[in-house]
Amino acid sequence: MRVYCETFGCTMNKGDSEIMLGCLKAAGHEVTTSPADAEVIIVNTCAVKGPTQRKVLRRLRELRQLDGKHVIVAGCLPLIDLASIERLGTFAGVISCHSVDAIATVVDRIAEGEGEVRLMEREPKEKPRLPKLRLSGVSAIVAISEGCVSNCSYCSVRLARGRLYSFDADAILEEARRAILSGYREILLTSQDTAAYGMDKGSSLPELLRRIAALEGKFRVRVGMMNPATAKRILPELLDAFESDKVYKFLHLPVQSGNDDVLAGMRRGYTVDEFLGIVEAFRQRFEDLYLATDVIVGFPGEGKEEFEDTCKLIEEVKPDKVNLTRFSPMPNTDAARMKQVEGREVKVRSRLLSDICRRIGYERNLRYVGRIAEGLVVEEGLKGGYIARLPNYKPAILTKAELGEFLRVKITGARPTYLLGERT
Repeated sequence: MRVYCETFGCTMNKGDSEIMLGCLKAAGHEVTTSPADAEVIIVNTCAVKGPTQRKVLRRLRELRQLDGKHVIVAGCLPLIDLASIERLGTFAGVISCHSVDAIATVVDRIAEGEGEVRLMEREPKEKPRLPKLRLSGVSAIVAISEGCVSNCSYCSVRLARGRLYSFDADAILEEARRAILSGYREILLTSQDTAAYGMDKGSSLPELLRRIAALEGKFRVRVGMMNPATAKRILPELLDAFESDKVYKFLHLPVQSGNDDVLAGMRRGYTVDEFLGIVEAFRQRFEDLYLATDVIVGFPGEGKEEFEDTCKLIEEVKPDKVNLTRFSPMPNTDAARMKQVEGREVKVRSRLLSDICRRIGYERNLRYVGRIAEGLVVEEGLKGGYIARLPNYKPAILTKAELGEFLRVKITGARPTYLLGERT
């Protein structure tokens, strides 16, 4: 059958889509890039926050109205809020994020006339060993673990991904090695919390990073998001592992709030001072660190004083990038049962903090103007041109380049979230 896949959400979800498409291609199905040409449409869903879930549900409603299409709902949403899917009506298939390796069987059953096929497994699979159809010719997504060791009061993703399951280190290494030999120049290590890797297996992220960096070839490694609660326990070794020229000097460390009482309500497992300690340690070692963080505005218990603490923290830390989210209670989470902050006030706070973050981002990016650095061209820009990643993962937009090439980039301009450059 001809199959098309749409993906919502994180890098892990994109990697899951590559697995599903790889399994389908290996089973003889045809993968198409257009829903109009497809007989089967897979929607790999995300439910990390309310607006995303609503967007996914709107798309599912649209696709159900198309004639002659078999729609399969995959990803996190079936395990987080199955009822929201069922309220839309019936679908040809519903599978969980742990059933991606069985997608070809599901499509075969649908082709044979079976309806409402469901596979709602909860046990993780060794995803590095599964076939993949890469959606990029430059960047290879490599999942290192699934699930986490945290118990955040607002998080719905843990209801789908479960407790930490670290994938086999040799399998991860082999997947990275094959990708590099096949011409991929960027390895994107992903999980729900990369710093938790190995806690269930007696190994660690720094150890894994050293082994990947030791592989032959010229390539870059981006380490995905890590929770401060798990990063702090491996900090010295983590800093040493980041010394490799092959590892982007990029740290995605979500703080979520600048107030310890709010962090306690979130059950994040660290304090503001511990977050600051990690950031300071990285910046002392790596002068050009690219720091990305996440902030939730309007979490239950956040008053004006607590919000001001967050603004002060952002002003103090000056992250290069802030992923700002207005709190939205998710089904079956403890935070959904807490007293909520009034929606209008959350909007006001969000706009205020967004303005602060954009100003800081622009100020930090201005420091790069006039510099020359090596860049790796990883993808085409949404509005034209090409995106090159500097050694710290900063994105620079170029007008002329070739995907996958390393080149010298002169930074000619700055915007709040990216740089402008030209090849030299």
